[in-house]
Amino acid sequence: MSDVRAARKQQQLNNLVAMVSEQAQPGDTVVDFCSGGGHVGIVLAHTLPQCQVVLIENKEESLVRAKDRCAELGLHNIGFIQANLDYFTGPFQIGVALHACGVATDMVMELCVRARAAFVVSPCCYGFIQNTFRFSFPRSKRFVDAVSYKEHMLLCRFADQTAGQLPPDRRLIGKQCMGLVDLDRSWAAESHGYSVRVMSMEPQSCSPKNNMLVGVPVVRTPI
Repeated sequence: MSDVRAARKQQQLNNLVAMVSEQAQPGDTVVDFCSGGGHVGIVLAHTLPQCQVVLIENKEESLVRAKDRCAELGLHNIGFIQANLDYFTGPFQIGVALHACGVATDMVMELCVRARAAFVVSPCCYGFIQNTFRFSFPRSKRFVDAVSYKEHMLLCRFADQTAGQLPPDRRLIGKQCMGLVDLDRSWAAESHGYSVRVMSMEPQSCSPKNNMLVGVPVVRTPI
């Protein structure tokens, strides 16, 4: 990983960890969905020693790397599950996902809503969003009443137009479309009793996909 990419990854992690730290309480279980090699989960385990962190990842080699890193750091408040994220059924209080691709973001949010857990997610790959047997788009009634499926798909395609090499006006349109797609997601969660913020990572240059959705159930389920 280049120095520039490493610096941007650190900035992304700082944003997610800050939002999780706002919500975490001693004894909480924090689940890092689509954890990869554990960049997010390992930092959370170090930052929140009174919480239990669980990494969910379907690739064995990624979890092996994460386990090796945790062993080197002497972390004991972290666990590992090799599985697709939708197979996880355990109780937890906070769900996290950094750049969950396409509908994976919606899957993480659904799992969190089902568990009445807070969530901190950063979506990615908006262009891969489409109706599935589990999800239909738009997600919220307010968007369904105003936007057709075809129009929503156009928003998703334009939301992927945020790469640094594109002209500034094109990137601005992409950022605005990202905001609309994530606003729809936030309104869907709010219909289930959540308070949701759609916000940008700081600095926004840390990633072309710099949106975050931070959701908290209005009534928190006791541990």
